[in-house]
Amino acid sequence: MKGSQIARSEDIIWRRIEDETVVITDDGLSVHVLNKTATHVWELCDGTCGPDEITASLCDRFDVSFEEANADVKDIIAKLEQMGLLKQAMEVPGQ
Repeated sequence: MKGSQIARSEDIIWRRIEDETVVITDDGLSVHVLNKTATHVWELCDGTCGPDEITASLCDRFDVSFEEANADVKDIIAKLEQMGLLKQAMEVPGQ
């Protein structure tokens, strides 16, 4: 996961509602509600950020340790990828 940028899948519809995000697959068969932490990670999965940048942002936003934020980011990204909501955008050279 290190050195790669993470992006949302194209075949989804999503909307932020207050501190949560609702994600619906394009076929309408799956609906997911993301909590505040997952929403923050989700919004940074725009194809320009990698796990390290997302972890740093989580540390700043929620005032948590790097270790705690890193564990959360890895877990959230893995779950979202497993559900088909995220993909690896590209490998970043030298990272």
